[in-house]
Amino acid sequence: MPRTAARAMLGTTPELRFVGEASSGAEALRAMTSLRPDLVLMDVHMPQMDGPTTARELLAQYPSAKIVAWTVSESSDDLLRMMQAGCSGYVLKDVGPTELQRALLAAIRSESPVPRRMIPDVLRRFADAAPLSTREKVNLTSRELQVLKGVAKGHTTKRLAKDLGLAAPSVETHLRNIFKKLDATNRGEAVSTALKVGLITLADL
Repeated sequence: MPRTAARAMLGTTPELRFVGEASSGAEALRAMTSLRPDLVLMDVHMPQMDGPTTARELLAQYPSAKIVAWTVSESSDDLLRMMQAGCSGYVLKDVGPTELQRALLAAIRSESPVPRRMIPDVLRRFADAAPLSTREKVNLTSRELQVLKGVAKGHTTKRLAKDLGLAAPSVETHLRNIFKKLDATNRGEAVSTALKVGLITLADL
């Protein structure tokens, strides 16, 4: 039923083309060999292999693929595990077609869609768990810090460009520089690391 609902919701999105589906983690890994999708919508809880394990193995073999977790779970533990496995974003199954489509297109643009209501708890947990020994100096430019604070608030590239008076490609360049300096692969990791090293605070969320 969930896969049927996903197909129905994505059927009217011209930017996306449905190429196949799998009923388990192991089946998904086998299907990647022939389907080679650019984007994978993956459940957190699956038979045989759970979402984080599947995501980690899939990205090890196909590092250019984007994975978005799609689940009923609002557990910050599940979100953390999926993002740590390399997922680009996290979408709850109670969203409508427009929200799901928007999240998937954001992931394709290398943004990190995450339910806004889940972000504070997740980032607080990241910040609280950071040992003092990891708090080292990271030098960001003033513009990079502005972009980072916008990312922490969940702003899209388009919104950041508008707010900062920049072209979208310039924002993407700043994001790549931020990711490199913070050793992050996505926006969620960048924000969590920035919290750990003291570049931003919970007040910036």
